[in-house]
Amino acid sequence: MMDAGGRSENRSRLVRAGLGAWSMLGVVGVVLAAWWLCTRLSVVVVPVVLALFVAAALAPIVDLLYRLRTPRPLASLIAVLVALAVVAVVVWLVVPAFLARIPELGSALARSTKQLDAALARQTFLGSNVDIRAIVQQAASQFFGKGSIPAALGTVVSVLTAIVLMLVVVLFYLAEGRWLAAALVGWLPEHRQREVWDLAVRLWEIVGRYFRALLVVALFDAVFIGLGLMLLNVPLALPLAVLVYFGAFLPYIGAVVSGMLAVLVALAERGPIVALLVLGVVLLVQQLEGNVIQPVVMGRIVRLPAFVVLLVIAIGGTLLGVLGAFLAVPVAACAEALLKHLSRRSGNHYDPPGTGFATGR
Repeated sequence: MMDAGGRSENRSRLVRAGLGAWSMLGVVGVVLAAWWLCTRLSVVVVPVVLALFVAAALAPIVDLLYRLRTPRPLASLIAVLVALAVVAVVVWLVVPAFLARIPELGSALARSTKQLDAALARQTFLGSNVDIRAIVQQAASQFFGKGSIPAALGTVVSVLTAIVLMLVVVLFYLAEGRWLAAALVGWLPEHRQREVWDLAVRLWEIVGRYFRALLVVALFDAVFIGLGLMLLNVPLALPLAVLVYFGAFLPYIGAVVSGMLAVLVALAERGPIVALLVLGVVLLVQQLEGNVIQPVVMGRIVRLPAFVVLLVIAIGGTLLGVLGAFLAVPVAACAEALLKHLSRRSGNHYDPPGTGFATGR
């Protein structure tokens, strides 16, 4: 028979398990309540969150100007104006030409999908009812939502309001972000303040380096794939290069989709041989980007396994659509750094010898 000590120990274990379960339910409840509040205030929350990432990308410019004895508010204004000027120049040079070729791009994609439908219909194991366009439209509706993209983003007025709000918040983050962070850290116990501050700086560096590197990686993909399309005399090289650029902001998924579009246009306009050559160019550029350019510009600060990247993009896209997919990787990288810090502090960090599994390397 179990003695009184054994029964008391089992009872204490049950009590601890019950308290842990209630604590977990409380955490889940707080997270759900915060999620509900954020969805209700998405018009404000989304610009504030996006401003955080933009400010992290522009922070080195502000720090450089500040070291040159420029007041931080003025340095922040200069950095934002320079970024807006770069965006305006790119829009002026690229967007009109891109918009003018959209109808032609749509016609080329329609012709290529018809050719694929006809080719797949001849395969007996697939049957004759394969419709590539219907499959693509269904996938797009699942990712972007039932409505159109402009409807999902809201009206033009709300978008412009969000952009203005984001710019104001970016200026505040750059000019007064250190004061805000110090004020928040100051509420913590004194013996935790240095640790939390160092961790916050680490997360800030992760976000900033990720987005600065992403701009370089996207430009590399767009320029060299666009040059390959021009050398192969594929029509619509400019709009396809623009799609490749924006596709690079969704790791793996965006590269696959934009590369497929380039191959489809080459198939419709130049035939299967040129389409295979375009596929080779896309694969070569993406291999160089993934194995050479990305490690150089990102370093070792964001090194998540491909499986984790695809998983978090899928989760982010399901929860928040395009915005969630765009923010999924930096959020996951910050979460990985936070968990690694907590595991090292508790002494539970373990990395199997020779695998690099725990660090994703």
